[in-house]
Amino acid sequence: MSLKHAILGFLSFKPLSGYDLKKAFDNSVRHFWTANQSQIYRTLAKMTDDGLLSKEVIEREERLAMKIYHVSKEGRDELHKWLSSPLPQQNMREAFLIQIYFGGLLDDEELLALLRHELKATEEQMAIFDQIYQFSTGKTSQAEDPRAFFLSMLTLDYGIKSGQAMLDWLNNAIKEIESKNYSIRQN
Repeated sequence: MSLKHAILGFLSFKPLSGYDLKKAFDNSVRHFWTANQSQIYRTLAKMTDDGLLSKEVIEREERLAMKIYHVSKEGRDELHKWLSSPLPQQNMREAFLIQIYFGGLLDDEELLALLRHELKATEEQMAIFDQIYQFSTGKTSQAEDPRAFFLSMLTLDYGIKSGQAMLDWLNNAIKEIESKNYSIRQN
């Protein structure tokens, strides 16, 4: 997926400034797609140049002008084409698993420190998912499009379930290494 398509998706809901787009990312999809402010602004400029967006400039006293972006017909067509096309299979690349794969080169304490660090990071990510869930479910009755809201919550459900699976795996790995149980078991 490209940042361009995520931006088109958000702007198809309503016109937004670059600042408001960053807030939209952070409050809805950051559990699976992040973007920093500079990436968003660069992409908005390119998309405007490419005719996918139009820009409305609102002059303000004593502050920089605010730029509000709108999706053009070409942008809507591009988003629809992308949404309705199957994506190629993504190859998984997980640097942490490479560390574990070659973790035999570490002693158990070093390996456990690595696993505990990942456990803490995953717990922090799960707390963010919980915040997003709490924020989102407070809007359930306000959802303009219940189907769109349901689909957005499905992505959060995926993040929560994936995170829980990672927590379970990490806790089990830590327990097995602490007990020096190095046998492979089928689950």
